[in-house]
Amino acid sequence: MMASDDKILARYRVLSTASEIDTLARSMAYEQTVEVPAALIRDAGVRSRVVGTVRSIEAEVSRQDSFCVEIGYTAELASEQLGQLFNLLYGNISMYPGVRLLEIDLPESVTGNFHGPRFGVQGLRGLLGIYDRPLLATAIKPRGMPIEALARLAGEFARGGGDLVKDDQNLVDADWDTFRRRIDACAVAVEQANQQTGRQCLYLPHLAGADAELDQRARYIRERGLPGALVCPLVMGLDRSRTLLDRYGLLGMAHPALSGAYTHGEEHGIAHAVLLGTLFRLSGADISVFPATGGRFGPPASACRAVAKALVEPLGNLRSAMPAPAGGMSFKLIPDLIETYGLDTVLLVGGALHGHSEDLCASTQKFAEAIRVRCGERCRPPLAVASSCELPVAPGAIRSRLAVLDGFHWQGREDRPYKSSHELDFAGVRRVELIGKSGEACQFDLRYFELAPGGHTSLERHAHTHVLIGARGHGWVQMDGEQQPLEPHDVAYIAPQRVHQLRNESAQPFGFYCLVDRQRDQPVAPGAVGEA
Repeated sequence: MMASDDKILARYRVLSTASEIDTLARSMAYEQTVEVPAALIRDAGVRSRVVGTVRSIEAEVSRQDSFCVEIGYTAELASEQLGQLFNLLYGNISMYPGVRLLEIDLPESVTGNFHGPRFGVQGLRGLLGIYDRPLLATAIKPRGMPIEALARLAGEFARGGGDLVKDDQNLVDADWDTFRRRIDACAVAVEQANQQTGRQCLYLPHLAGADAELDQRARYIRERGLPGALVCPLVMGLDRSRTLLDRYGLLGMAHPALSGAYTHGEEHGIAHAVLLGTLFRLSGADISVFPATGGRFGPPASACRAVAKALVEPLGNLRSAMPAPAGGMSFKLIPDLIETYGLDTVLLVGGALHGHSEDLCASTQKFAEAIRVRCGERCRPPLAVASSCELPVAPGAIRSRLAVLDGFHWQGREDRPYKSSHELDFAGVRRVELIGKSGEACQFDLRYFELAPGGHTSLERHAHTHVLIGARGHGWVQMDGEQQPLEPHDVAYIAPQRVHQLRNESAQPFGFYCLVDRQRDQPVAPGAVGEA
């Protein structure tokens, strides 16, 4: 399934009779986009620009009442938000019986709005200095143990040669002081173990709490010098998880809590690979934990392999993430896990590791040695957290520099499409997102636009404001029919609902900066009613 024409493609399994499937598929397309019957959409522009398109319907060979339905959605309907993308793919039709989201394909205009894994497979290995073998991880548990006991477990695992020790997802502190004391105790225990072994074990606290406290806790994890956190994207929200990891430059280990409500069963919900693979990766997961075959949850082996594939296959410019099969992994499963998921895998062993011996350090040594004997190991000096993370010391500061010899281009900032829809006419426009789309903690977006000779932006209006600052060349700003020049360092303010357009009538590129509200409405044509 390949995205085309800047469309989001979604493939569903739908239970229906042959006589009703055409009507049901069309109903799904309308429900997910306009939420009204087709008869009420009289505007041809809305039908062509907003309503989902049923691209194909195929009967499944395995059963008579099952069909594969592919629907295309205009990319702009995702509104550059992960939560809205999730809603667009499976919002209202999650309440239709017998509809399961099987696959998605996303154009760059969608994936380009998200940073994805900040470290990825190679970045994670760089933090550890470990290559050519799977990583060994465990969870600190259970809840209710004294802080000192939890810290001792973390230290014993690190001394035994473990690579990643995370909080259990049930370790949630009601107050700030308990959170800070527990994080400090576990971090110190792991740091002391690392000094003794000369190896690098990473500690990932659980980033959880009341929403108003999450930023404070994420900031503390980063300031404490810890590389990342365990997050539960479906508990805190996919976009909240993405924002926190991005804003504070944290490595993210995503836990699948609540995912069973979506993935369990074959006739309804969302395929494991879509939710725990693609969507978790978009939410910033460098590691995605998922229940694996052979454990206590027992999903099909094909579903587990599909999750691992979705974490590493091309997805725009996003880095690959590491699969972490879990949920009852045992010592005897190690060979099969390595055979199935390969070397770039996190083997998350919990109860089996803790119960293998009363001495967690010795138990960890046995598991780690079994992995090394089977795969070998290549080591390099581990990277410091700050040097392996793209965020500067002060989160949100400008990370780019002007590359003068190549024109107005910035390192780490790629050109993006000016608009995902061609409903509004434009020509020769280059767009670069400078601040706002890469996790900066601000309420505005700073973009750079450049018009080629003869180029122009769309003639449009909207409810939010613009501030324009001339950068290079000479151009014209049209506002409500009046035209004014815009030259380097000139500043123009465009008030809400003013019809405006920028044009380049010169023989040289015309570039300008544009400041706009982070939360904003969609542009519409001058005579249009309502939002696009």
